[in-house]
This record gives sequence, structure tokens and C-alpha cells, in this order.
Amino acid sequence: MAGLQKEVWIAGIQENPIPDNSFVFASQDKSEYVENNKLHLAEAGIEPDVHEDYFAGSETDLPLATINDIPNEVILKTYSTDRTRHRDLQEVELQYNKRASITNRHKTSLAKNLGKRAAFAWAPALDNTNNKIITVGAGKFISAIIKMKAFYNGLDMYDNLNICLTAEHMGTIEEEDTVLYKKILDTNKMYGFKVYNYNQTALYTAAGAKKPYGTVKAADDKNCSFTWSSDETFRCFGDTEMYETIRSAASQADEISFAQRALVGNIRATNPKYLGAILS
Repeated sequence: MAGLQKEVWIAGIQENPIPDNSFVFASQDKSEYVENNKLHLAEAGIEPDVHEDYFAGSETDLPLATINDIPNEVILKTYSTDRTRHRDLQEVELQYNKRASITNRHKTSLAKNLGKRAAFAWAPALDNTNNKIITVGAGKFISAIIKMKAFYNGLDMYDNLNICLTAEHMGTIEEEDTVLYKKILDTNKMYGFKVYNYNQTALYTAAGAKKPYGTVKAADDKNCSFTWSSDETFRCFGDTEMYETIRSAASQADEISFAQRALVGNIRATNPKYLGAILS
């Protein structure tokens, strides 16, 4: 018995694998640098000095700055969906709407999983010179956002900044400043940040320590709202595979599953920079 036309089904997964309105889109698409499901990144070394009118009265060569890029080859992760059971997939294959209904379920599940992983990767592990963790405490949440803006501006960063707010924190903003809240709804912007909403964010302890991915939330843990620069984060996609079992004897039905090679993370993988988290 002939199998399914895999290219038809895979196309449904590969088309817009991440929704256009997802915060994951606020990153660099590095898919073009993927070869054989490996991503090749290079972390920038030191910046060269700039000289004003160097050759005015000087015959010496310009100084040679040593810029050692750190090669960073990363193997894309494999994200596999559960098998789903269907009747007569070969007939469904010929009906676009029914086929799309099946592939969209798998694609949506993959996108949600990648979103959760991006939210974790783009939240800082430490509060230091290049990353910021702010605990609101008894102060106002909006004040913490203003402080976060000042953190980025203090690093001469003004463009391509984003903030992802949880529903709880959006509610807090509405309570603190209704006018600002309505402006966010109208423009999706505030204090120089492009605003996104998402709830499956990284967990932090009451002391402000980031917890491992997948940790069950304890009573005192806090979901963060987080900030990042689109210039410092990335997403990429590699191969997509489909696996099918036609007329399984065990279920007397057809089964289908997909595997997507993908990765989300920080361009400076070994030393992430310009990440922020607000806890309250």
C-alpha cells in the first residue's frame, strides 16, 4: 500500500511555523546559517578603536586590533509531537481543509513549546553589568519598567527592545495607570519597548534566583515579565520530518507524528547579554 505524500503534509508544518504575532518573532532569524541541522554562530570579540584624523601629521600604520570571534556551532534540537490517530489519512490528504486541520494541531503544539523555551532562554540567570533582574517589592510595577528602560539606555541601547508581560502584570499596570494601559492596548508599545503578552515565563524564587526549565512552581515562586533585545536573540529552523503508520493493527486506524529541528536562544550563547526580568 502506498504511503502518504510527505511533502504535502510537511509543507503545512513549515509554513509560518511561528505565528507572526508571537514574541518569538522579535529575534534574529538565523535559519540561513543552518547546515545539516547545525547552526554556526560567532560571538563578536572586542570592538576596534576609532581615531580622529589619524594620518594628520602621522605616517605610522593604523593600530591592528585583535578581534577573535568565538566560533559557536550548535546542533539543533529535535522537537517531536505525540502521535495522533485518524481515519483514512490517504483520503484526508486530498482534502486541503481536513489536512490543514491535522497539521495545524501539530504546528500549534510545536510553536507553543518553542515559545516556552524562548521565554526561558531570554530571561536572565544573573543580575550583573549586562543583565538586569528587578524585584518590585512594595514599589510600583510601572516604576520597575522605567528602571529597566534606564538600564538599557545606560548601555546606549534604544532600539529593538521588547518586553513580554504576564497577564498578572498587565493587570497591575491597568490598576496603576489606566491611561497607560489603554495606550499599550492601542499601540503595543510602552517606554521604548514593543509589548508582548505571554504567561509561560521563567520561574524565579522569592530571593530572585532563576529556577531550571520545567520546574514545578512552588508557593513562593514568581513568573517573571522579561525584556530582551531583538539584536541579541535568535530563532532558527532546520529539517521537518513526518512519520506515519497506515492501518495500524493495534488501533485499526492511521497514526501520524512530526519532528521539527529548531532552536531558540541567545546569540552570545556562552555569555548572554541585555536580558531583563521583573518580578513581583
